Amino acid sequence: MNRKRSSSVDPVALPPRKRGWHMAGMAAAWFCVAVGLGIGTLWLLKVGFLADTLPILFRMQFNTAVSFVLIGFAVVALLHEKGRVAAILSIVVVLIGLVFLLEPILLTGHPLDRLMLDPFRQTSPYPGHLASGTALSFALLGICILVSALTGKPTLLRIVFAATVFMTAAATLLGYGLQLVTESDWPRYGHMSPHTALCFAALALPMIFLRVEELDYDAATIAAMLGAASYLLLLLLTLLDLQDAFEGTGATISIDAQGKPASQAILAGLLVVSGIVYAGLIVYAFRNAQSYRGIALKLRESQERLSAIIDTAADGIVTIDAGGQILSTNHAMETIFGYRTEDMLGHDVRALIPGFLPASGGDVESSDIACSARETEGTRRSGTRFPLDLSVARIELDRTVLYSGIIRDISQRKRHEQEILEANAELEEFAYRTSHDLRAPIASSIGLTTIMRDMIGLKTPTAQMTPVIERIERGLQKLDGLIENIIQLKRSRLLDEPVTAVPLLSAVEETIERLRFIDPARQVSFTVDVADDLTIRTKPARLRMILDNLISNAIKYADPDESARRVAIDAAMARDGWLDLRISDNGLGLDPGDETSLFQMFKRFHPSRADGSGLGLYIVRKSAEHLGGTVAYVRLDKGSRFVIRLPQRNDA
Repeated sequence: MNRKRSSSVDPVALPPRKRGWHMAGMAAAWFCVAVGLGIGTLWLLKVGFLADTLPILFRMQFNTAVSFVLIGFAVVALLHEKGRVAAILSIVVVLIGLVFLLEPILLTGHPLDRLMLDPFRQTSPYPGHLASGTALSFALLGICILVSALTGKPTLLRIVFAATVFMTAAATLLGYGLQLVTESDWPRYGHMSPHTALCFAALALPMIFLRVEELDYDAATIAAMLGAASYLLLLLLTLLDLQDAFEGTGATISIDAQGKPASQAILAGLLVVSGIVYAGLIVYAFRNAQSYRGIALKLRESQERLSAIIDTAADGIVTIDAGGQILSTNHAMETIFGYRTEDMLGHDVRALIPGFLPASGGDVESSDIACSARETEGTRRSGTRFPLDLSVARIELDRTVLYSGIIRDISQRKRHEQEILEANAELEEFAYRTSHDLRAPIASSIGLTTIMRDMIGLKTPTAQMTPVIERIERGLQKLDGLIENIIQLKRSRLLDEPVTAVPLLSAVEETIERLRFIDPARQVSFTVDVADDLTIRTKPARLRMILDNLISNAIKYADPDESARRVAIDAAMARDGWLDLRISDNGLGLDPGDETSLFQMFKRFHPSRADGSGLGLYIVRKSAEHLGGTVAYVRLDKGSRFVIRLPQRNDA
């Protein structure tokens, strides 16, 4: 049994729709109590003149009036959440209805009709008796109240039973409204008075519609079905009445003032009403069709606008159900993950974003995944993992819960962040090293100029001053080389030029001729194996930086102990569409373990053999990466080899 702690329900605290039916139920209950008390009092007082003047009032029997008082109080108790009281009263009403239904079968002479009162007027074939339709309606309504009191919620059984009572009452009221006389026994199968039918209809409606939305039923649809069913029930009863008239069994048939079966008048009225209703339905259907067409057009336009916005969004948008299954994706999802939309639909979102759910696992509905943007990882179709920003929103619909995720690929942002960190670290090192390397030759030159001044003051011979002048000259040349390397490094960072076609052989030969005599003491022989027609699309200035630094290093770090100092340059297109450019020498090479720091900024090797800033190979690596390629070092038995790989078509 439903036991509530609260003693009553405040209608104002209820939602508008529930509050309306709650108040309607209270009004119907008190109306039935008032009618039952009024009619019962008239029977007890035996007001004869009123029975002669308004005999229709006494068509409701005393037992019926008592039952309405009981069921009215049962509804009041139910609406005030007095489940125990409502259940007890409803059981009493159900028993009364069942007893009067079974009385003709179990007992003879209708002894229960005069149990509480001896009727002073005969207003029905069996005075004091509850007609079969009335008894059945009381039993059905009592069961409705009992079920609601026990469960504390609306049920389909309550709606069906209450709808049955309402249809019976509505058909009776329509019959009374359409027939020409009011003293007949309409309907002949129920002998229900009009105010009895009115009370049943008033009680049945709240029992049908109160909290019906909790069952996901549409109230308007139920109302239309009730109206149609009541109308059809009335028509069926009328046809049965007419059939009896035609068969000559008119002893119990309703007769109007002209001596004709009342069913004929009712049928005529039904035909008129049917025509009016049919015409109204046509007009209503036409108006609704126009309205729905306009709504459908607006809805389609809205859907198209929304679809266009979603499909053109730069971020990926995915919708999933409570089980994590993908329901929809936009075009950006295809670009980010590499799958087609039809390949993603119906699959688990965790196949794309393993971190969509918390690490503990579970389904989406049991996890609090709605969040602002958070970083996680995604898996592309190729199997590669990449960083992404994920934000999830919970969408609560009438019957289900969905989740919408917005995905942003942040791999490029992460790469830029890493580049910034590396650049900052390089900048710190660059500032430290350049300040030291720039100051050293300047300080040395200042000291040497002081010595020169003293020597000039002492009138030192020119021959003795020449070594000092040469030292100043070497220091300034070193400073100029460092500044030139710094300028070249700056140019490698800021240089932006279009991709053009470059004849590789011409670029290599031009670089060799320009650098061949940079160190007259270290003459080397060059061997070039590049096809005359080999042309690549790249950025010429970047390619020149690579060739300048690698070829100049090959010359500067040539082994003076070698009788034949050689540099070999060859290039060819690989099968994968990349250019392989190799520069090999038999020079000093590297000591074991130096490869790890070879391309770092300001990293110098063999400083006693050649001057340098340590920026050359760093510039080579940055230029190759800017062109979308790579640079690698290969240790030879004698000397070194640098391998540059550049894409055949580079739009970087």
